[in-house]
Amino acid sequence: MAEIASQLANHNDFEIVVFSSARHLDEKLPKQTLRTILKKNKIRYFNSENINTDKRLPKEITPRSLGVAIGAAWVFDAKVVNRFAKNHLLDCMSIDLPRYRGGAHHTWRILHQNNKGVVNMQIIKGGIKAFQLGPVIMREEFTYPAKFQKTSDFYNFAVKKEALFLKKFLRQLKLGKNFAVIKLNESESSTYPFLSTKDHGLINWAWAGEDIALFINALDDPYPGASTFYNRKKVFIKDCQLLPPQEKYHPFTAGVVVRKNKQGIYLATLGNLLLVKKVYDNHARSIINKITVGSRFFTPSSELDKAAQFQVEYDAIGIKK
Repeated sequence: MAEIASQLANHNDFEIVVFSSARHLDEKLPKQTLRTILKKNKIRYFNSENINTDKRLPKEITPRSLGVAIGAAWVFDAKVVNRFAKNHLLDCMSIDLPRYRGGAHHTWRILHQNNKGVVNMQIIKGGIKAFQLGPVIMREEFTYPAKFQKTSDFYNFAVKKEALFLKKFLRQLKLGKNFAVIKLNESESSTYPFLSTKDHGLINWAWAGEDIALFINALDDPYPGASTFYNRKKVFIKDCQLLPPQEKYHPFTAGVVVRKNKQGIYLATLGNLLLVKKVYDNHARSIINKITVGSRFFTPSSELDKAAQFQVEYDAIGIKK
């Protein structure tokens, strides 16, 4: 939203009006917040706790209005959809539909080592039962570079693709193109749950080293990091590199700090050695200098069970209580 708002702010063919949520307007971006970017570009915006009951929305909709959701904080109900002309409320997202329905799309894709990128323009049907089930009217595929590891790499790359895609869509719309409706192949569908990094991101040291490295990288920036325990306190790990093992590590060795130097700390895992360069406490303070060789990272099974059973929902403010 921040990227496309900046690029289209001075467009003469249409007026931009943004409805967003508090958690998105004030979320910390690399340099600014969405709110400051909208203000800077003199784009009218509204902070909406619930788009479905917001009385300001109907006043902004005309028969020529086109609604485009970009990472929206709400599920639009049928009443809102029907305020727009038929098929004039769309969702623009870089998700390989229908293979990655649900939430935390980049995280799940990184865990599955899937480098296929897709941008879709999907018709919103309205209601939770129809969430991400509408047909697609425009779709483009691309490939993420194989060197990418962290979530932020994928996000930054996808943002540029999404902005180009949306501008192309608007150009074709202006030229009067009729878009074909493409039904999704439900035989390829899968749905994955939304995630909360601090609640779900606990490392299971019984996993193979490769799986632990994928997990840490999938929860790296812009997220708090994968978590575990050190000296009985919860810590967060980022910036992980997978290395060949120096010997065949027994499962009991997993999580042990076998070496430490200027590069970081080296952890034994099943099948690999992990070089970790960043460790933070619960207040996001670096504690890597306090980690000692021969010590161990460990995650209690009770914490892993709790994470596996926790289901999260988000609303306009944050995690839904």
